[in-house]
Amino acid sequence: MSSQVRAKKNSLRFATVIVLTASFAVLQLLSLFALNLQNVLTMWGQQLQVNVYLSEEATPQQTTQVQNFLKNSDSIDHVEYISAQKALNTFKDQMASYAPDLLKDDDLLKIIPASLQFSLSDKVATQDQVSTMKSLADQLKTQAGVEEVSYGQDWVKAYSSLVLGIKSAVGFLIFAIGGAALFVISNVIRQSIHQRRDAIEVLELVGATASFIRKPFLKEGALLALISGGLALGSSAMIFSWLQKSLAQQLQFFQLASSIHFFNGAQSLLVLGLSMMLGLCASYLCLRSLNDGWAASQRVNDRG
Repeated sequence: MSSQVRAKKNSLRFATVIVLTASFAVLQLLSLFALNLQNVLTMWGQQLQVNVYLSEEATPQQTTQVQNFLKNSDSIDHVEYISAQKALNTFKDQMASYAPDLLKDDDLLKIIPASLQFSLSDKVATQDQVSTMKSLADQLKTQAGVEEVSYGQDWVKAYSSLVLGIKSAVGFLIFAIGGAALFVISNVIRQSIHQRRDAIEVLELVGATASFIRKPFLKEGALLALISGGLALGSSAMIFSWLQKSLAQQLQFFQLASSIHFFNGAQSLLVLGLSMMLGLCASYLCLRSLNDGWAASQRVNDRG
């Protein structure tokens, strides 16, 4: 291989690594976004409280029956009975500085009902929380003594729709960018194959096995993807750290700081492994015709 051809090939590899690093960095940041969004949803799902408001006519037996129904459900944790007096005291504490005159109303206790409050169990998957809460609410409304069930239905449904839309968009972007990265690696391997056509023809003529001919190209694709994936991982870590520091105050305000994380060790290895697998797949797509007389047939075509 002449020095000019070698320099051209090295320039192509360098440009490919730059493009792949940028592509993989975007893929990793999108994956981090989706992963942390899942963590935030899990945290918020654990904090969601469902309030079962009891009617004024509810008897102690009916209240006990509703409590037993909740405690016997595997989807429910932390069932708490809140009497009308306790709810009133909490309301007074919260409103003391906002509407002190309202707290002097003696009839206020009459409009604040007793209730049962619970949260969903950790066993309930994040994607099933909304449907689980809706199912429980429908069942509780049929219980004697229950006046109303509230868990912020409208907000939860709107938020779930938004999250589903975001996840779909992220999934599409990951698929599109991954496809583009696959094409870039395939283009490099294809160029490498054509540059080594004479050597491949000789190997085909002497009866070299398919694995022997393909192995160098598979290694080249995997190595290009692995190096690019590693550089992208470092770039993503720096970008993520910068964003986390820039948004530290906002994250703390929304109590999200503890739920936002970069890839852990196992996840980082998985990211590198997937990058290498993408390189192997891209290389293999270009190698299927090797060791079947491809190089010789190409030479005949050139002469023709």
